Amino acid sequence: MQKYMTDYLDKTCAVIRGRELRQTARGELADHMRERYGDLIADGLEPEAAALETIKRMGDPETLGRRITEANRSHKGLINALIGLVLFIFGIFLIGAISGAEIIWYFDAASFTTVIILTVAYAFLCCGSKLTLLKFMRHIKSGALYAGGIVALATLILVFQSMADNPSAVGAALATTLIAPIYGLLLSAAARIAESRLPSPEDGAIKNLLE
Repeated sequence: MQKYMTDYLDKTCAVIRGRELRQTARGELADHMRERYGDLIADGLEPEAAALETIKRMGDPETLGRRITEANRSHKGLINALIGLVLFIFGIFLIGAISGAEIIWYFDAASFTTVIILTVAYAFLCCGSKLTLLKFMRHIKSGALYAGGIVALATLILVFQSMADNPSAVGAALATTLIAPIYGLLLSAAARIAESRLPSPEDGAIKNLLE
């Protein structure tokens, strides 16, 4: 039985996208195959016949692998992504129109770069040796919020230190300070969207796809 099961699982997992999903699917499918095999043995089938019947009842491995991938993909497609992007851009311009601010005021290269670097560093450190795209996006999602807050506080310290030398520049400097949390929030939201488009394992859900 072990040889039949290994061959079947190899073929099924070869078409499943995402390492975490492959690992979860392999474990659940193996448990299910052992359960079916045991039931057939209990019904009086010989081990060889029970193994072959177990494989037959599992269905085509490549078809099952594709179904598992699609069932665990939570995105709604390109149209929804485009709608979200259009609404996001519209929201940015609407904020500027309501506040009377110029769009350029929301851009600061130094803050943006620092938030990106800190966020990516945080994600790599959290993933460690078990790096997967899904885990990476999950840590980006939380790390971006931390990075935005750290950069804002660090910038605020510099602002207060420079108040005595150039008080007239405090207003613009404080405005720049508030940009970093915005970048963190936007980056976290982008990571959440990316995460939702990746196949992710759901314990127990795979068995429902078996033929």
